[in-house]
Amino acid sequence: MRPLAAARQRLRDLQRLAQTRGFSVALRFGARWTSFPVWGRIARARGRRFHLAGESYAYLLHPYNLTWSNERAVEVPVVWRLVRQHAGRRVLEVGNVLAHYFGVAHTVVDKFEHAPGVINADAAEYDTDQRFDLIVSISTLEHVGFDEQPREPEKPLRAVANLRRLLVPGGLLCATLPLGYNPHVDRLLGEHAFGFTRQLALRRVSARNEWVEAAWDEVRGCRYDGRWPGAEALVIGFVQA
Repeated sequence: MRPLAAARQRLRDLQRLAQTRGFSVALRFGARWTSFPVWGRIARARGRRFHLAGESYAYLLHPYNLTWSNERAVEVPVVWRLVRQHAGRRVLEVGNVLAHYFGVAHTVVDKFEHAPGVINADAAEYDTDQRFDLIVSISTLEHVGFDEQPREPEKPLRAVANLRRLLVPGGLLCATLPLGYNPHVDRLLGEHAFGFTRQLALRRVSARNEWVEAAWDEVRGCRYDGRWPGAEALVIGFVQA
Protein backbone atom coordinates (compact mmCIF):
# COMPACT_ATOMS: atom_id res chain seq x y z
CA MET A 1 0.00 0.00 0.00
CA ARG A 2 1.36 3.44 -0.94
CA PRO A 3 1.92 6.04 1.83
CA LEU A 4 -1.10 8.15 0.80
CA ALA A 5 -3.38 5.13 0.79
CA ALA A 6 -1.97 4.05 4.15
CA ALA A 7 -2.67 7.51 5.59
CA ARG A 8 -6.27 7.38 4.37
CA GLN A 9 -6.68 3.93 5.88
CA ARG A 10 -5.28 5.18 9.18
CA LEU A 11 -7.78 8.05 9.17
CA ARG A 12 -10.66 5.62 8.60
CA ASP A 13 -9.40 3.47 11.46
CA LEU A 14 -9.26 6.49 13.76
CA GLN A 15 -12.80 7.45 12.76
CA ARG A 16 -13.95 3.92 13.56
CA LEU A 17 -12.14 4.11 16.90
CA ALA A 18 -13.89 7.38 17.73
CA GLN A 19 -17.27 5.85 16.94
CA THR A 20 -16.72 2.71 18.98
CA ARG A 21 -14.58 3.92 21.90
CA GLY A 22 -15.03 7.69 21.99
CA PHE A 23 -13.30 10.76 20.62
CA SER A 24 -10.84 11.12 23.51
CA VAL A 25 -9.52 7.58 23.00
CA ALA A 26 -9.16 8.13 19.25
CA LEU A 27 -7.36 11.43 19.84
CA ARG A 28 -4.95 9.90 22.35
CA PHE A 29 -4.00 6.95 20.19
CA GLY A 30 -4.03 8.99 17.00
CA ALA A 31 -1.33 11.15 18.54
CA ARG A 32 0.70 8.07 19.39
CA TRP A 33 0.31 6.51 15.95
CA THR A 34 1.16 9.67 14.04
CA SER A 35 4.27 10.28 16.14
CA PHE A 36 5.97 7.47 14.18
CA PRO A 37 6.53 7.22 10.42
CA VAL A 38 4.35 4.19 9.67
CA TRP A 39 6.57 2.55 7.12
CA GLY A 40 9.62 3.15 9.26
CA ARG A 41 7.99 1.23 12.08
CA ILE A 42 7.11 -1.61 9.74
CA ALA A 43 10.64 -1.75 8.33
CA ARG A 44 12.09 -2.00 11.85
CA ALA A 45 9.57 -4.70 12.77
CA ARG A 46 10.19 -6.95 9.75
CA GLY A 47 11.82 -10.18 10.70
CA ARG A 48 10.63 -10.13 14.31
CA ARG A 49 8.77 -13.22 15.51
CA PHE A 50 6.83 -14.35 18.56
CA HIS A 51 6.41 -17.80 20.05
CA LEU A 52 3.38 -19.68 21.35
CA ALA A 53 3.15 -23.30 22.54
CA GLY A 54 6.49 -24.15 20.96
CA GLU A 55 5.66 -22.64 17.56
CA SER A 56 7.16 -19.56 15.93
CA TYR A 57 5.09 -16.94 14.08
CA ALA A 58 5.85 -13.79 12.12
CA TYR A 59 4.02 -10.70 13.34
CA LEU A 60 1.25 -9.49 11.01
CA LEU A 61 2.13 -6.02 9.69
CA HIS A 62 -0.80 -4.62 7.75
CA PRO A 63 -2.39 -1.16 7.39
CA TYR A 64 -5.93 -2.41 7.99
CA ASN A 65 -6.65 -1.80 11.69
CA LEU A 66 -3.01 -0.73 12.08
CA THR A 67 -1.94 -4.21 13.12
CA TRP A 68 1.60 -3.10 14.05
CA SER A 69 0.06 -1.24 17.01
CA ASN A 70 -2.23 -3.84 18.59
CA GLU A 71 -3.15 -7.48 19.23
CA ARG A 72 -4.07 -8.15 15.61
CA ALA A 73 -0.34 -8.57 15.00
CA VAL A 74 -0.35 -11.85 16.94
CA GLU A 75 -3.89 -13.23 17.00
CA VAL A 76 -4.33 -13.25 13.22
CA PRO A 77 -1.15 -15.27 12.50
CA VAL A 78 -2.09 -17.90 15.11
CA VAL A 79 -5.59 -18.37 13.72
CA TRP A 80 -4.55 -18.13 10.07
CA ARG A 81 -2.06 -20.97 10.52
CA LEU A 82 -4.89 -23.18 11.82
CA VAL A 83 -7.07 -22.23 8.87
CA ARG A 84 -4.31 -23.09 6.40
CA GLN A 85 -3.73 -26.41 8.16
CA HIS A 86 -7.42 -27.19 7.55
CA ALA A 87 -7.34 -26.28 3.85
CA GLY A 88 -9.93 -28.28 1.93
CA ARG A 89 -11.91 -29.07 5.06
CA ARG A 90 -15.01 -27.40 6.49
CA VAL A 91 -14.09 -24.16 8.25
CA LEU A 92 -16.33 -21.55 9.90
CA GLU A 93 -15.16 -18.11 11.01
CA VAL A 94 -17.25 -16.14 13.52
CA GLY A 95 -16.53 -12.45 13.00
CA ASN A 96 -15.37 -11.26 9.58
CA VAL A 97 -11.67 -10.65 10.23
CA LEU A 98 -9.41 -12.83 8.09
CA ALA A 99 -10.90 -11.64 4.78
CA HIS A 100 -9.43 -8.19 5.44
CA TYR A 101 -5.93 -9.69 5.27
CA PHE A 102 -6.10 -12.81 3.11
CA GLY A 103 -8.15 -14.45 0.41
CA VAL A 104 -10.54 -16.79 2.22
CA ALA A 105 -12.89 -19.50 0.97
CA HIS A 106 -14.47 -20.60 4.23
CA THR A 107 -17.89 -19.80 5.70
CA VAL A 108 -18.06 -16.50 7.61
CA VAL A 109 -20.74 -15.44 10.11
CA ASP A 110 -20.89 -11.87 11.40
CA LYS A 111 -23.96 -10.35 13.03
CA PHE A 112 -23.26 -6.76 12.01
CA GLU A 113 -20.75 -6.51 9.17
CA HIS A 114 -22.27 -6.57 5.71
CA ALA A 115 -19.87 -7.88 3.09
CA PRO A 116 -20.04 -10.26 0.11
CA GLY A 117 -20.31 -13.86 1.29
CA VAL A 118 -20.82 -12.96 4.95
CA ILE A 119 -23.80 -14.52 6.72
CA ASN A 120 -25.40 -12.02 9.11
CA ALA A 121 -26.31 -14.13 12.11
CA ASP A 122 -25.87 -14.16 15.89
CA ALA A 123 -23.07 -16.45 17.10
CA ALA A 124 -25.25 -17.65 19.97
CA GLU A 125 -28.09 -18.61 17.63
CA TYR A 126 -26.54 -19.51 14.27
CA ASP A 127 -27.71 -22.89 13.03
CA THR A 128 -26.98 -24.94 9.94
CA ASP A 129 -27.12 -28.57 8.88
CA GLN A 130 -23.41 -28.37 8.12
CA ARG A 131 -20.84 -29.39 10.73
CA PHE A 132 -17.31 -28.00 10.76
CA ASP A 133 -13.84 -29.40 11.23
CA LEU A 134 -12.58 -26.02 12.46
CA ILE A 135 -14.34 -22.98 13.90
CA VAL A 136 -12.30 -19.82 14.56
CA SER A 137 -13.13 -16.46 16.08
CA ILE A 138 -10.78 -13.48 16.35
CA SER A 139 -11.59 -10.85 19.00
CA THR A 140 -15.33 -11.25 18.47
CA LEU A 141 -16.87 -13.18 21.36
CA GLU A 142 -16.06 -10.41 23.86
CA HIS A 143 -18.55 -8.20 21.97
CA VAL A 144 -21.34 -10.78 22.18
CA GLY A 145 -23.93 -9.64 24.70
CA PHE A 146 -21.76 -6.65 25.65
CA ASP A 147 -21.95 -4.30 22.67
CA GLU A 148 -25.65 -5.10 22.36
CA GLN A 149 -28.78 -3.85 24.06
CA PRO A 150 -29.91 -5.14 26.44
CA ARG A 151 -26.61 -6.43 27.73
CA GLU A 152 -26.36 -10.15 28.51
CA PRO A 153 -23.21 -10.91 30.53
CA GLU A 154 -23.54 -14.67 30.09
CA LYS A 155 -24.25 -14.62 26.35
CA PRO A 156 -20.63 -15.42 25.32
CA LEU A 157 -21.07 -18.76 27.12
CA ARG A 158 -24.13 -19.49 24.99
CA ALA A 159 -22.18 -18.55 21.87
CA VAL A 160 -19.33 -20.97 22.68
CA ALA A 161 -21.81 -23.74 23.53
CA ASN A 162 -23.64 -23.16 20.25
CA LEU A 163 -20.43 -23.19 18.20
CA ARG A 164 -19.23 -26.33 19.96
CA ARG A 165 -22.47 -27.98 18.82
CA LEU A 166 -21.52 -27.21 15.21
CA LEU A 167 -18.24 -29.14 15.35
CA VAL A 168 -17.80 -32.59 13.87
CA PRO A 169 -16.51 -35.25 16.28
CA GLY A 170 -12.85 -34.42 16.75
CA GLY A 171 -13.37 -30.89 15.42
CA LEU A 172 -11.58 -27.86 16.88
CA LEU A 173 -12.80 -24.45 18.05
CA CYS A 174 -10.24 -21.67 18.53
CA ALA A 175 -11.23 -18.24 19.88
CA THR A 176 -9.03 -15.26 20.75
CA LEU A 177 -10.25 -12.99 23.53
CA PRO A 178 -8.56 -9.69 24.44
CA LEU A 179 -8.54 -9.09 28.18
CA GLY A 180 -9.82 -5.88 29.76
CA TYR A 181 -12.47 -5.10 27.14
CA ASN A 182 -15.41 -7.00 28.61
CA PRO A 183 -15.16 -7.50 32.40
CA HIS A 184 -17.76 -10.27 32.26
CA VAL A 185 -15.63 -12.27 29.80
CA ASP A 186 -12.57 -11.74 32.03
CA ARG A 187 -14.55 -13.07 34.99
CA LEU A 188 -15.81 -16.08 33.02
CA LEU A 189 -12.27 -16.87 31.90
CA GLY A 190 -11.09 -16.75 35.50
CA GLU A 191 -13.89 -19.14 36.47
CA HIS A 192 -13.00 -21.52 33.58
CA ALA A 193 -16.65 -21.20 32.58
CA PHE A 194 -16.10 -21.51 28.82
CA GLY A 195 -15.04 -25.12 29.11
CA PHE A 196 -11.90 -24.63 27.04
CA THR A 197 -9.95 -27.86 26.79
CA ARG A 198 -6.79 -25.78 26.33
CA GLN A 199 -6.14 -22.15 27.18
CA LEU A 200 -3.04 -20.15 26.20
CA ALA A 201 -2.17 -16.49 26.72
CA LEU A 202 0.03 -13.81 25.19
CA ARG A 203 1.13 -10.62 26.94
CA ARG A 204 2.33 -7.41 25.33
CA VAL A 205 5.67 -6.29 26.77
CA SER A 206 6.75 -3.17 24.87
CA ALA A 207 5.70 -0.09 22.97
CA ARG A 208 7.09 -1.83 19.87
CA ASN A 209 4.14 -4.24 20.13
CA GLU A 210 6.24 -7.23 21.16
CA TRP A 211 4.38 -10.17 22.72
CA VAL A 212 5.44 -13.14 24.84
CA GLU A 213 3.66 -16.26 26.01
CA ALA A 214 2.33 -15.97 29.55
CA ALA A 215 0.42 -17.88 32.22
CA TRP A 216 -3.10 -16.89 33.29
CA ASP A 217 -1.86 -15.41 36.58
CA GLU A 218 0.45 -13.12 34.59
CA VAL A 219 -2.33 -11.68 32.43
CA ARG A 220 -5.25 -11.61 34.88
CA GLY A 221 -6.39 -8.02 35.37
CA CYS A 222 -4.66 -6.61 32.26
CA ARG A 223 -6.26 -3.49 30.84
CA TYR A 224 -7.61 -2.56 27.43
CA ASP A 225 -6.56 0.77 25.84
CA GLY A 226 -4.23 1.40 28.75
CA ARG A 227 -0.56 2.07 28.08
CA TRP A 228 -0.95 1.04 24.44
CA PRO A 229 -3.76 0.82 21.86
CA GLY A 230 -5.95 -2.26 22.26
CA ALA A 231 -5.18 -5.17 24.54
CA GLU A 232 -2.24 -5.68 26.87
CA ALA A 233 -2.98 -9.40 26.96
CA LEU A 234 -4.82 -11.98 24.91
CA VAL A 235 -6.29 -15.39 25.73
CA ILE A 236 -6.49 -18.10 23.05
CA GLY A 237 -9.05 -20.72 24.02
CA PHE A 238 -9.48 -24.11 22.35
CA VAL A 239 -12.34 -26.60 22.46
CA GLN A 240 -11.66 -30.06 21.10
CA ALA A 241 -14.94 -31.82 20.32
